[in-house]
Amino acid sequence: MNKNFINCLCFTAAFFFFSAFTVYSQQFERHEDNVYANPNISGVGSSTIVYHLTSPLETNVLDELESYMESLNAITQVDINGQDISIQFKGATTNEMIYPFIQRMEMLYVYRNSKSR
Repeated sequence: MNKNFINCLCFTAAFFFFSAFTVYSQQFERHEDNVYANPNISGVGSSTIVYHLTSPLETNVLDELESYMESLNAITQVDINGQDISIQFKGATTNEMIYPFIQRMEMLYVYRNSKSR
């Protein structure tokens, strides 16, 4: 029984250390900035980026989008002019930094099905 307990303890420890090493190594996995590039965005590298809509959105959706984006902590101002959405960040931007903001904006407002509103 003692031998089985020691074997079980060794396998458990090995599994724990393998899992911990895998998670630790994934933390430091980085991609180049161009992997996060979006063709609808211009102005990356400055504090103001412009998202160019490919199709017009309804006025109420644009109002919802503007209030949502302004409520985010990293964004100081949002202006919508026609099919251009100008987003002012607190500092200079990179594609990787703005990727989550733009992805969420597209998912919630830009590509949302009009029947689900």
